[in-house]
Amino acid sequence: MKTIYSLLIIFISVTSIFSQTKLESTEITKEIDQQVWFPFIKAYNSRDWKAFNDLQTNDVLRVNSYAMRIGSEYKEKIKESFQRPVSNVEQIEFSFLERMHKDNTAYEIGYYKVTYKKKNPKFKTHFGMFHVVLKKVNGVWLIAQDWDGSSVNGKPITQEDFDRGQYLTKQ
Repeated sequence: MKTIYSLLIIFISVTSIFSQTKLESTEITKEIDQQVWFPFIKAYNSRDWKAFNDLQTNDVLRVNSYAMRIGSEYKEKIKESFQRPVSNVEQIEFSFLERMHKDNTAYEIGYYKVTYKKKNPKFKTHFGMFHVVLKKVNGVWLIAQDWDGSSVNGKPITQEDFDRGQYLTKQ
């Protein structure tokens, strides 16, 4: 009988620890969404280069199939890019596959979807996968490393891939 009680106590303790960890992770995820992802979407969609750059650490590492840029080099490229006149309206969305957090560091993997609406009513959609490292600096989450690509093992990312992730819900 003592064994059963001991096992029950251990089970309850372990369950409580995992529940608490999941709860803390959920709170961190919400905090990151509020401090990074919702402002990212707003800044990207409105082409607000200042707000977009403010979401990155000063030494951010940005890698994609075109280049690797660090810190001010990347931020200057964003400023130039966002200030160029565009004939498209761009809307970005995210879905997440993994969201891991420990102390003041987070690692998140997912898909993005950018929809372009040109002056004619046709839409074009681009999909990609991202890996992001976030750091909490002075109490605020910022993007420290950002990698993305439009294919995995030579296969283009599709709507089906995007749908496998957990959508970032509206603010």
